[in-house]
Amino acid sequence: MYAIAIDDSKIQRKLLKLFFESAGVRNDRIHIMGDTAEEINTFGDFATTFVDEHPDDVILMIVDENLDIQEELVGTKHESVSGSGAVAEMRRRLLPDQERRVLALIRSANDSASDVSIYNSRAHGYLPKSPIKRNKVLEVLAPLWLARFPRFVPQARDWRDKKSIEDVVITMDDLMGLIDDIDVLSVLSEDELVKKWSIIWEKMHALKGDLQIMPNREKGLDTAITLISDLRGPNPPENFSESWLAIRSNLRF
Repeated sequence: MYAIAIDDSKIQRKLLKLFFESAGVRNDRIHIMGDTAEEINTFGDFATTFVDEHPDDVILMIVDENLDIQEELVGTKHESVSGSGAVAEMRRRLLPDQERRVLALIRSANDSASDVSIYNSRAHGYLPKSPIKRNKVLEVLAPLWLARFPRFVPQARDWRDKKSIEDVVITMDDLMGLIDDIDVLSVLSEDELVKKWSIIWEKMHALKGDLQIMPNREKGLDTAITLISDLRGPNPPENFSESWLAIRSNLRF
């Protein structure tokens, strides 16, 4: 068994590595991607080749839905890649016997019925971005796994003296990079906000996902998550800077 994950967030990549380890995947069989634009752009090719080169193994993939590629904060070079779209394309390229060995799950902070329906039509299932408590990894994974591979049940690792998923370290630096970027973008002119709203929203969405995995969240963080969700849309809201200040006031870092 091999495990592959891709996410553009450093925090989420940490979490996914621990998720795989606790599900019983050996460390040398875990591949975590998404640190660079190249890894995001070539994920479909990598995954297709990987399946082809491992004909005797089942492969678990966890793919972030919104893979943000942006090399300049206020520049025009920005792209968001759909993880579920990449998985759908990969599945079309695989032979039937290859595709049967893959369990590809889409992970996203957007969990509306319509969103989940899209994920399920393109991949094999959906995982929410939320804290995973100690000893709950297989409980979360088992229904999806058994539906796909009824004869192969993974064994969880011994949790004694090991870090649990809920103890994943989220550092100030991890979060402050996103927060600082949004601080800069929040004071743009109205016209610039409209032009760069896709960039701003991708960063807001990434921040929401990182906040959702924090264990034992205080009420302020839940309020911030709700306020971010309320901003979702094709255009920036009126007085975005005020909306961001309201969110920022609930992030007590």
